[in-house]
Amino acid sequence: MNCMNCGGPVMPGLDYCNRCGWNVSVQKKAIYLSKLYYNRGLEKASIRDLSGAISCLKQSLKFHKGNIQARNLLGLVYFETGEVVSALSEWVISKNIMPNNNLAETYINKLQSNPNKLDNINQTIRKYNQALEYCRAHQEDMAAIQLKKVLSQNPKLIKGYHLLALLQIRDGAYAKARRTLRKAAKIDKTNTTTLRFLREVDLQTGEVTNLGKKEKGKEASLDTEVSGYTFRSGNDLVIQPPAYRENSMWGTLITLGIGIAVGIAALWFLIIPAKTQKVLGSANDELMLYGDQLATKEAEISRLEADLENAQVSSNDIQKSSQDTAQKVADYDNLVQAYNHFSTASYEMAATLLSSVNKGSLSVGAAALYDTLKTQLAEYLPAEEQENPDGQDQGEAAQDDLEGMGQMDGTLDGLEGADGFQDGTGDLYSDDMIY
Repeated sequence: MNCMNCGGPVMPGLDYCNRCGWNVSVQKKAIYLSKLYYNRGLEKASIRDLSGAISCLKQSLKFHKGNIQARNLLGLVYFETGEVVSALSEWVISKNIMPNNNLAETYINKLQSNPNKLDNINQTIRKYNQALEYCRAHQEDMAAIQLKKVLSQNPKLIKGYHLLALLQIRDGAYAKARRTLRKAAKIDKTNTTTLRFLREVDLQTGEVTNLGKKEKGKEASLDTEVSGYTFRSGNDLVIQPPAYRENSMWGTLITLGIGIAVGIAALWFLIIPAKTQKVLGSANDELMLYGDQLATKEAEISRLEADLENAQVSSNDIQKSSQDTAQKVADYDNLVQAYNHFSTASYEMAATLLSSVNKGSLSVGAAALYDTLKTQLAEYLPAEEQENPDGQDQGEAAQDDLEGMGQMDGTLDGLEGADGFQDGTGDLYSDDMIY
């Protein structure tokens, strides 16, 4: 469906245009009503209620003029009633609205491919108009002759039957009028003009017109049944009833037995298979329901297992990150305590704490402090820790003691200035210490 304001497509399920914001709820209702009247018109056309079909299809096009199916069907109904001009008009409008893949083009081509038929249609229209002029000029005989010619060329023109029946009623030829109106009723069963003229004929003749099909052979069979028991005696018709025969007990029992056997056979071949089929169908439905429930439960279990696995992975990552963070905090704590012990001349304790520090987890400034302390406490460190990381010998390291102490003091000032540092305890550190 396209928006009537901007012409853009409207997404299904939305009551507004996603391009211009126009409210299309009323437009949707109109299209729905148009389809509803089209379906009604199609049903009426299928039972040859052409007048009702025309009314419904016109109402459908009132709500939605772009309903191509309704317009094409209206043209077909017009064509069936002999209104060829009206049918062509609807098909031409339909083709202009939707030029491609339209059945109206096929209908027009079929009609135009037969020039003789087109000429015949034009002649019937001219003759019908001429008959109307004769009626206005009170020349009913000429009008009747002209209408008979019209109906011989176009036997579906309902208006021609109506006008001819009206002339016959005026002349008192009610039997002819009834036959004419029956022909019109075969084309359109519920045409109001046809029914109104038939009611007038029935009132004038006192007979009710039966538009249903005659049951052939009913009267003949009835006459045959009566003639088997009747005979004539002079001018009198004598009806002789058939001879009465009393049934014996054996005949009654045989008839009863046959009836019971037929009932059992009907029960076995008709009722029991239906019951069995019903039970099997119910069992199949329950089996399908249980299968669907089992599939749903399996899918839910798979989803929960996947969620549990993801949760375990996340828990392991968090635990590892927590351990890394705790180790880093411990390294900073040991480094600060080592510096404090170094400041108080507790060199052995400072060396023990310094040996437990992982240099890889320290920032650049803290790593410089670590190197300085390691140089100063080299003689107190274990044997594997006494190597100089910078490749300097002990003499060069001794010459740089004074400069190293200056760097150590600067590094300590940087550590004490960091947010969250608590001197002597090491309980809380900020991320500023890392950079």
